[in-house]
Amino acid sequence: MLKFHLRGVIRKIQDFVFQYNDFEISPKGINDILLRVGSACKKDYEDKIQKIRSAKWRYIDETGIKVNGENWWLWIFRTDTNETLVVIRKSRGKKVLEEILGEGHKGANIADGWRAYSWIDKLQRCWAHLLREVDHFIETSENGKRLSEDIHACFKKLRDFLDRNPSIEERREKKPVFEKELEDIVTKYSDIEELKKPLTYIKNGFGSWYTCMLYPGMEPTNNLGEQAMREHVIIRKIIGCFRSENGAANYQYIGSLLATCRLQGKNGFEELAEVLRQELCLS
Repeated sequence: MLKFHLRGVIRKIQDFVFQYNDFEISPKGINDILLRVGSACKKDYEDKIQKIRSAKWRYIDETGIKVNGENWWLWIFRTDTNETLVVIRKSRGKKVLEEILGEGHKGANIADGWRAYSWIDKLQRCWAHLLREVDHFIETSENGKRLSEDIHACFKKLRDFLDRNPSIEERREKKPVFEKELEDIVTKYSDIEELKKPLTYIKNGFGSWYTCMLYPGMEPTNNLGEQAMREHVIIRKIIGCFRSENGAANYQYIGSLLATCRLQGKNGFEELAEVLRQELCLS
């Protein structure tokens, strides 16, 4: 918990337990403990993969991280019930999605516009990313400003509609209407050269901007995925990189358990202690 909950580095943990518990242990001893705890969490991690696959939907995000000085990727999979999986792989491609979600996956997911997500059959593209994209063109021209206003108006209309908690019948009826409105906006600005980039971004997402309308409770942004990622971004800044692939894998197992506990409002210390009792046969 000093390592994962309080974000302590191993040398500081060594000093802390000596100063406050009069307990001497080497950095290797601490690392060996972390590896043993990670191994105990592996079964929970494998069970969590099945929960990820069977969820109503998942918020997915990824960010770069160093392993042995090489560029790897840390992925987050967060379900509608806040089951959270941390995955560290060399790849940022669709093979990670195939591995975690399973080949032939047909479930719904929320993600940004990274091309690997085009593999997903039912995708909700993140409106927060879209709003940031069009806002970059506010200062470009008056047309850029108007495009931003139009897209923000579309999002507000979507947000207001979802906040009313409409019936599934109304959702199905309104979805093509909203989609047509977005397509008309793209057509209106299609001849304006300086807006080619944001318009292409919007067009590449056609069919995926309003998926959330068919899934009551699903968010139109990937903010929940990004929130789940923040803790690991902070850890990345503290540790710099993982010194071994084994250490990175171990981080996944413990980090996934504690992240899920935090987001589900559970006591991470108690949940981890229970896992250790079960897996290490502790009384």
